[in-house]
Amino acid sequence: MTGSGGTTAMAGAGTTGAAGSTGAAGSTGAAGSTGAAGSTGGAGASTGGNGAGGLGGRGGATSGGESGAGGAAGSGGNAGGGAGAGGASSCAGHAVSLSANGTGTASDAAKARVEINLASDLPLMNANRTVEFWAYMKMSDWTANTNTTFFYGPSPSARNADGFGLDFGGSNGTTGTIDPFTNAIFDNDNQASGVTTTSTQWVHFAMTWDGTTVRAYVNGVVRSEKNAGSNAQKNLMTGSSVFTLGGYPGENAYFNGLFDELRVWSVARTGTEITAAMSQSLTGDETGLVGYWKFDETSGTTAADSVTTAGHVAHAGTLTAAASNGTPTFVVPPTPAPISCP
Repeated sequence: MTGSGGTTAMAGAGTTGAAGSTGAAGSTGAAGSTGAAGSTGGAGASTGGNGAGGLGGRGGATSGGESGAGGAAGSGGNAGGGAGAGGASSCAGHAVSLSANGTGTASDAAKARVEINLASDLPLMNANRTVEFWAYMKMSDWTANTNTTFFYGPSPSARNADGFGLDFGGSNGTTGTIDPFTNAIFDNDNQASGVTTTSTQWVHFAMTWDGTTVRAYVNGVVRSEKNAGSNAQKNLMTGSSVFTLGGYPGENAYFNGLFDELRVWSVARTGTEITAAMSQSLTGDETGLVGYWKFDETSGTTAADSVTTAGHVAHAGTLTAAASNGTPTFVVPPTPAPISCP
């Protein structure tokens, strides 16, 4: 069999034309024109079908380059396989652990958390917003009113919808439940998350307010919706405070686990937008993004804000705790968060 520029392969005969990862053409195909190397950055194409011959793969870079094309059909033979797709690279990096030195044994007495002062970038009162992140959920984390993932608002609360946070409501059989709360009006307890409590896994959570409704999403699916209904108060009244990742100081409820990819937005993201971006690292200049923490540091007690929008004032997060043996740390998680590069 020959490559393009050679003679036609015999119908239905012989060796298939190679394509994809090596991009090799027929035995007499000229290198470069029809036999140049294909990409080695992704999965290679399938080989040509029975009797396939002809063209080899197109040339490409050795990492993330263009995939090799399938071989052209020989006379009477089947066409070669399609081009191989380039593989996505992981951008999971590190995560922040709120367990005692990453061991998973911290108690609420340690009050391990990440505190962030977003100043004027924090969405307050009735402003639209989205808070989203990945959390590494253990079976024991699905416990009612003890593992708040995030909260901001005054403490003590006036209970007039002046807070914004996400807690858990235990489990319903083997399915965990969530408690998105605002300290009155828009609280919505014990909503099914759709996530099993029988295994340890990364779970994506998002909570939004669009001016009428508080929604909570789990792995990109809306699992809770609550509006004011017949209540005379139609708005959120979220008060100013630091943003606390990993706890609700007012009720001494802390989530002693791992977090990654915390994002705060000044817009109410839709389910489609959340799903499209939750498994991909951001560039940092997305519209409405006011805070972004990748937790890719390897040491220290400061988490960098990765927003890159011109004029943005960075809001570093501070890893803190009430007990020295509960100080949060940056860790390589046992299983990386499912984050790919943009």
